[in-house]
Amino acid sequence: MVKKKRLHSDNELISLSWPIFVELFLRVIIGNINVLMISKYSESAVAAVGASNQILNLTVFIFGFVSVGTQIIIAQLIGAKRRERIQSVITTSLTAALVLGFLISAIFIFFSTYFLQWMQLSPELVEIGASYLKIFGGGMFLTSLTTTMIAIMRSHGFTKPALLVPLFASIIAVIGNFFALYGPFGLPVFGVAGMAVSSIVGNSVGLVIAIYLLHRHVRYRISFTNFKDFSFKNLKSVLSYGLPSSGEALSYQAAQVVVTTIVATLGQDALVAKSYVNAITQFVSLAAASLSQGTQIMIGRHVGAGEIDRAYHRGIRSVKIGVILSVVITFLIWLFITPIMGIFTSSLTVLLIAKQVFLVDIFLEAGRAVNMILVGALNASGDVKYPLICSIIVLWIISLPFSYLLAIKFGLGLVGVWLAYAIDEILRSLLMLYRWKSDIWKSKFKLSD
Repeated sequence: MVKKKRLHSDNELISLSWPIFVELFLRVIIGNINVLMISKYSESAVAAVGASNQILNLTVFIFGFVSVGTQIIIAQLIGAKRRERIQSVITTSLTAALVLGFLISAIFIFFSTYFLQWMQLSPELVEIGASYLKIFGGGMFLTSLTTTMIAIMRSHGFTKPALLVPLFASIIAVIGNFFALYGPFGLPVFGVAGMAVSSIVGNSVGLVIAIYLLHRHVRYRISFTNFKDFSFKNLKSVLSYGLPSSGEALSYQAAQVVVTTIVATLGQDALVAKSYVNAITQFVSLAAASLSQGTQIMIGRHVGAGEIDRAYHRGIRSVKIGVILSVVITFLIWLFITPIMGIFTSSLTVLLIAKQVFLVDIFLEAGRAVNMILVGALNASGDVKYPLICSIIVLWIISLPFSYLLAIKFGLGLVGVWLAYAIDEILRSLLMLYRWKSDIWKSKFKLSD
């Protein structure tokens, strides 16, 4: 009986997670195609766009203040069989996402150059990156709305239809990037600015598709009359989960931006190597990331229904699956790193750096898998402050100083940065395991009226 329940739980997890995996895979593969296309255009552009994307990635977690909180609240409401409140939660979340999106877009339009200068980029890279960041960043309100709509569909279990949004947006962006960078058929070359425009067009199409899917599957039609359902009480509930949950991820990403400034002082080879390594390591974390989101939805429903023991065992089993997958994938990449890196660059210096980094990455990814899954699980259960506090303390007091010491003072370069990453992930994973195995998180859930 226990094995049957476990199998059913695993099947449900797979059903929720595989479409998320494909969606994330699409995002990463498109990102890597972009890096590959840019590398054939200009290695300076690779470094500039790579640094710009570090900043743009921060917005994903800022938008998570709304989208992550929305996903958790709706999953809990479904588990508690209180669907009548969901309409108001959706209206409130979409309104908040729109306001937040416009604010972030305005910041990028006016302050892109300052951000890149702060990251210690050369004047040449600042000029290239700013043209990309202003245009792409100026359209982030599209991403804010789309991200929240996808979260709403996921929380209802519609992870498969949500795939269509990034699929069409990505295809349009890649086609546009090809025309922008290479100017086929005698067309003018627009460079990285043209790439940004094609991404805006792709995201616009993605938003239209998301609006249609939201109406078709969730039965929610966007209309001005819906604003009567806006509730500050619901906004408070969403943010009470979203702020700490995404705050933890935002803290991590912000630390990566600081690390990029450290790597920038090591020279362009190290910065280019980091861009390529980041592009590849994103593939490694896909399994854990998709399992994390699938697990979060399931645990949100379990705690909403009062099934605490089922939530606990689901979390532990997901961790085991995630760690095994992550370690195996990373080890295989390390074995075949030479032909993989050969796709991106012919520089022997960059290749040597990457090979050393990926050996360390095997240990890093094991810790990262635990963190991704258990942080999502703790957030879904209502224990949102603990992961945030651990992230801030370990990242900013331990990991960042170690990055500087190992990379600069001890002369280990990018390998030193990755060693610091590994220390951070492993230490935080131990803290998350301790918390999940304790009974403290079980008393944190509270679904307000």
